[in-house]
Amino acid sequence: MDSVIPFPPALDQSSERDLDEVDAAIALVAQGHARRVRLVGLADPEAVAAVGLAHAQLAGVGFRLDASAEAVAVTLGPRE
Repeated sequence: MDSVIPFPPALDQSSERDLDEVDAAIALVAQGHARRVRLVGLADPEAVAAVGLAHAQLAGVGFRLDASAEAVAVTLGPRE
């Protein structure tokens, strides 16, 4: 039986690396080593945005996805 709930596809290796970068930035902010971290040049930031947002919320860290004509960046921080 097929599910009526559309589950997201499994993350590929580049998305796993992107999520590792997001998690590292969250840790830097959550531990007070940085006030804000802006990540640019991720392979596919939109693919990890939902999971990254959930991780940031659990850590009490702000999360913002900034899209412009040139690129998409993820900004983590400040602490909430």
